[in-house]
Amino acid sequence: MRRELGWAGIAVAMLAVATGGAEGYARLAAPYYAAVARLMALGHPWQIVSVEVGPSAVGPGSVLVLVGDVRRHAGDARPSARVVARVHVGEAVETPAVFWTLLLLWPAVAFRRRLVRIAVGFPVFLGLEAITTGVALVHGVAEAADFLASGRDRLTLGEGWTRFLEAGGHFGIEVCAALLVIVLTQTGDKATLSSYASPGARAR
Repeated sequence: MRRELGWAGIAVAMLAVATGGAEGYARLAAPYYAAVARLMALGHPWQIVSVEVGPSAVGPGSVLVLVGDVRRHAGDARPSARVVARVHVGEAVETPAVFWTLLLLWPAVAFRRRLVRIAVGFPVFLGLEAITTGVALVHGVAEAADFLASGRDRLTLGEGWTRFLEAGGHFGIEVCAALLVIVLTQTGDKATLSSYASPGARAR
């Protein structure tokens, strides 16, 4: 019971730090977002120049700022436009706050299971960051490239995904990702326990 209360305290502390330290987290995560954005740019007529944290131009707080150069054709020597995309740091910190708080608060029968859950959760979390904040940063550049290529404003897959995230899908995906990790680790533990409980395992 004391151990569970300890993990609950860690989760609550993490949530508090995330709420108050959104800008610090965004600065820490900016190089990862830049790497994700450049990976998404491969094979497309646009290039990521930088991803940094700066002051918001429309209100208090700070924003993640992505700067990208867009070309009409991939072989063009000079870019046709420069796009600046912004995501508020409060939106960026939502993913770790929800994902890790849920993962740490979820009951576990053993300390080992919780450690396994954290280990499995880390790569899932990186992918979650890529498809949420990473896509939110990149989609403006991708939209500009599509407009230059087609000459018309049309709903692309990236724009549809971003609208889904903004309509509440962001929170739903975070919860589903955490639950996926929980289910995977529980399934693994059950399989291990079953193997040890089987007659063949006891014979060995």
